[in-house]
Amino acid sequence: MAAATKLPFPDATVIESMLKSNPRLAEQQLLAANKEGAHPALSASMNDYQELALLVQDVWRLHFQGQYQQAYSMGISLGPIAMGPALYAKLIYTTYLVKDAKQKEQLFVEADQEFAKILPFADKYDFIFFGDAYQKARRLELMSTSAATASGLITVTQDTLEKLQQHSPDHPLYVAIIASIDAGIIERVGGFVAGMTFGADEDESMALFKKVLQSYPSLTVLHNEFAQFILRLDDSDYDSLLLATLKRCDSLTAVSAEEALNQRSCRQLLQQRL
Repeated sequence: MAAATKLPFPDATVIESMLKSNPRLAEQQLLAANKEGAHPALSASMNDYQELALLVQDVWRLHFQGQYQQAYSMGISLGPIAMGPALYAKLIYTTYLVKDAKQKEQLFVEADQEFAKILPFADKYDFIFFGDAYQKARRLELMSTSAATASGLITVTQDTLEKLQQHSPDHPLYVAIIASIDAGIIERVGGFVAGMTFGADEDESMALFKKVLQSYPSLTVLHNEFAQFILRLDDSDYDSLLLATLKRCDSLTAVSAEEALNQRSCRQLLQQRL
C-alpha cells in the first residue's frame, strides 16, 4: 500500500482481521451482502475472505491508477469494508480535480453524509475516521472565517486527528492535515488568537512538519501539503524553505496518480515562484 496511508496490504488475513475487530462493521457488511441487487460476488465473499480481499484490492488499484470515480462506485458496491478506499477516492478526486467551488463543496458535503452513516460501526477502522477528518478540513478551507468558526468543524476535526495521532504518532497524513488546519486558523485570525482559541501554534506545527518530512522525504503529498502550509502562514521568512520543498517535490518520481496530482500542484506553485 502507499507509504502515505500506511495501510497494510488488504489481503485475506487483513480483511478478516478488520471484520473481526469491528463486529458492528461485520454486521453491516452482512446486511449489505443480503440486500437485493448486491454485488454478485459479495454474498459468496462473506465466507471467502480471499475473494473479498481481491475485490478491495481492485478498488485500491483503480484509485492508484487515477480512476477515482470507478474506484468510488466499485467500493460503494462492496459494502462497509470498502468504504475507506471508496470515499478516499472521492475525496482525492474532489480535492484535486474538481475546480468549481460550489461543486467541490457539494461533493464534500455528500462525503460527510456518507461518513456519518459508516462511522458508528467503525470503532477500530482508523482510516474511516481520517477520511472524515480530511473532508472536514477541506471544507473548512472553502469557508469564510465566520462560517468556519461557526461551523463547529474546527475543534471536532482537531480532536479526531489528535486521537488518531496518538495511535500512530508518526503517520504522515495525520501530521499534514493537523498542521494544515493550524495554518488555516493562523491565516484567518493571527497567531495569538489562533493559539488562545484553538491551540494552533505555528512553531510547533512547523517543527512537527519538518520532522515528518525527514522521515518521509519522498512523499509528494507531504511536500505539497508543506508548501500549502507555508503559504497560509504568509511569512516571507519561509520563502527559501518554500522554494526548497517545491523543488524537492518536483524532482521526485510519482508512483501513483494521487502522487502525480500532488506533484502537479507543486509544479504549478514552483512556476509562480521562479
